[in-house]
Amino acid sequence: MRRELKNSLLGLFLVSGLAACGENPVDPTAGTEGTNTNNVAEPSITAPFEVQVAADETTAEVVTEDVALSMSSPTEVAPSEGDGTPFAEARLKFAAARAAYRLGDEEAAKALALEARLILAEALIENRGEEGLDALFARVEHLIDRIQEADDEFEQLDRLEDKLEELVEEARALQADGDLVGAAERLLLGLQITDVVRHRHRDFRLDPVTVARFSIARAVEALELAQGLIGDGPTLKQERVLFHVGELIRRAVFAADHEAYRRAVVLARRAESRALLAVLECEPPSEEEVQILLELAESQIAEAEAAIGDAPTPAQLAILNRAKRLKAVGEELIANGVWRGVALFWHSAVTAGVLF
Repeated sequence: MRRELKNSLLGLFLVSGLAACGENPVDPTAGTEGTNTNNVAEPSITAPFEVQVAADETTAEVVTEDVALSMSSPTEVAPSEGDGTPFAEARLKFAAARAAYRLGDEEAAKALALEARLILAEALIENRGEEGLDALFARVEHLIDRIQEADDEFEQLDRLEDKLEELVEEARALQADGDLVGAAERLLLGLQITDVVRHRHRDFRLDPVTVARFSIARAVEALELAQGLIGDGPTLKQERVLFHVGELIRRAVFAADHEAYRRAVVLARRAESRALLAVLECEPPSEEEVQILLELAESQIAEAEAAIGDAPTPAQLAILNRAKRLKAVGEELIANGVWRGVALFWHSAVTAGVLF
């Protein structure tokens, strides 16, 4: 079933690829979401990340839902997001932040968005404790591991990497002081920042429909790979993460079906990264796990080469070359003792897997 979904999503992309270079990008706020009815300019891509986040509705909705999903599992009912819950309160704060931005008060906007994240962070820590915080650290550090080879996903890579590293450092200091809620808030901000920069990437501005379809196909592939590696005996932590990944994908598909392409891309890309953390149980990889993921990338690339044959389309060739590049850079990092190369093996395997 998932394979059929992936293939249906990829059909057009593998024939035509993304919009040709030189075409005019669409307005990032155009479409059924993010429409600027108040005639207020979206923050510049060079504006402080906190301002970009405070002004963005999609990232506010996704982070709120994502935290709620972090508290659920196949055997646990997801917490209510209705009136009177922390999630409803956070949404009100995020809405107030956007209103303050529209009125030109960037400082108030940042402060209100911070309050919203603190509400979410408190709910998460009360429910999941240190485990919830560890998962956030793993997610943001995984993004940092990926960034240097993520020019297909993010804009301003150096600036983004510096900011995420700064937030992780702040979160570690807060954790050491016993402020788990403050630490979690810093990491939630890191996830929101990456969401904003995703939908400002040039490929998305050129062709949001295709990027959304491709992102969902990658997420479906990532879930299949994670389930295959974990096998029939997942731990409780792995069950929770796999459930989370599956729900992110379901919501991404729904969003794409309703032309909410920003939301679809953000949800799908979060799912792809989260799936690796199910395999690793949100822990640093062992040498054995590194080798397993390297072999996975190699086998996926070999299958992709066989699938596309001797006459690949330009889009297929670009995907295959991307997968090979990710694996090669991952190997360089591992050879130099930088174990974060494992993240590149994962994304290499996922990238190649969409070709067959």
